[in-house]
Amino acid sequence: MKHLISVSVLILSAAACSSDPSTGGGGTSGSSGTTAGAPGTGGKPSGTSGGSGVAGSPSTGTGGAGTAGASSGTAGATPTAGAPGTAGATGTAGATGTGGATGTAGATGTAGTTGTGGSGPVASFKCDNLSLAPSTTGVAKPSGAAGGLKVIDWAGFKGAASFTFDDNTESQLPNYNALKATGAHFTWFLIASTANKDGYKATMADGQEIANHTQTHPGSASQGEVTNAQNTLKTNFGVDVHSMAAPNCQAAWQPFASPAKLFQNRGDCGRGIATVAPRGSTDPLNLPAWLPDANESAANMSGAITMGQWRIFVIHGFTTPGTYQPIPIANVTAAMSKAVTDGFWVEGMTNVGAYWQGQKLIPASATTTATWTLPANFPPNMCVRVTTTGGTVKQKGETIGWDSHGYYQISLDAGAVTVE
Repeated sequence: MKHLISVSVLILSAAACSSDPSTGGGGTSGSSGTTAGAPGTGGKPSGTSGGSGVAGSPSTGTGGAGTAGASSGTAGATPTAGAPGTAGATGTAGATGTGGATGTAGATGTAGTTGTGGSGPVASFKCDNLSLAPSTTGVAKPSGAAGGLKVIDWAGFKGAASFTFDDNTESQLPNYNALKATGAHFTWFLIASTANKDGYKATMADGQEIANHTQTHPGSASQGEVTNAQNTLKTNFGVDVHSMAAPNCQAAWQPFASPAKLFQNRGDCGRGIATVAPRGSTDPLNLPAWLPDANESAANMSGAITMGQWRIFVIHGFTTPGTYQPIPIANVTAAMSKAVTDGFWVEGMTNVGAYWQGQKLIPASATTTATWTLPANFPPNMCVRVTTTGGTVKQKGETIGWDSHGYYQISLDAGAVTVE
């Protein structure tokens, strides 16, 4: 029998800054506002520009040659009674100033988290598994009562599909551009000792995953084959690998995954194999994979992708000789493209698997708070997407921003979440 391989890959916040405008020479500063002060009398235009901030109001001059406000914050003061000074950065919620001619438009500041003060620092964690987003946009932030915490199945997509490619066969890299053009992310399950280092490494920048298919793909299972492959892949590709695929789908390899610091293994494979359900009880060290027949049609592969489920495919290559059950590249890319177009999450095995396991860590019964402990060998910088009925979502005192695709992204590394 031959070998097996997978698809992968791999999103975030912004901080706001603020400062206060100073008064112009000869005039007193008015209270800040988002609207300009009424025209003042006297004075000549000699205000200098306020520095840019995330949130400041238009500054105006006073009755003489005064300098305009220094860098403005959320609400810069508006000087009274003077000729036009230049404005500070656009602010929020400032009181209307009086007197003074209208200042010119302030510069736009860096975007901050939605809200006006008191929300705490903006979340700064990474979500390496959530670089792809569903097509839904313009969803309003929930405005009801705080609560209703819920993890969204499959990151907000209709379901998930992981295309995995085994054995670094000779037809894979020559067809990489066609695979990439589908918009999918996928996993290469590499035989570490023979993988083309430069060729496969170059695909990682596009979100593709490098994963463990043992050091030499021998016929009998051993710990050394898995551990040595981990070390070789780290050396050649500069990444810590988190997933493996058992050669020939053999169960004998399963016990060697965890000691090699792998958190999941693609195991049982065949045609008509089961899918993985959200919050399902599938063993992460024996994830089932659909093995297409030689020359499998695109329609059959597309038909194996199921709404609300995770389908893993195992494909070796696209041409003969030297490829186990080859499938024409056009059939593979057609199935991948259709899955993307149909709204499925077509992502590498580690990223989807981390989401699937992470969702199960957060109780379905949670409403305003949840805590969890990550399982052994769980990859870092993994996240899940949640919704609420309303309130402010926080982790470790940091406010999580609402994403208009329809969710909050929360860090699994944080180990806790609250809705306030």
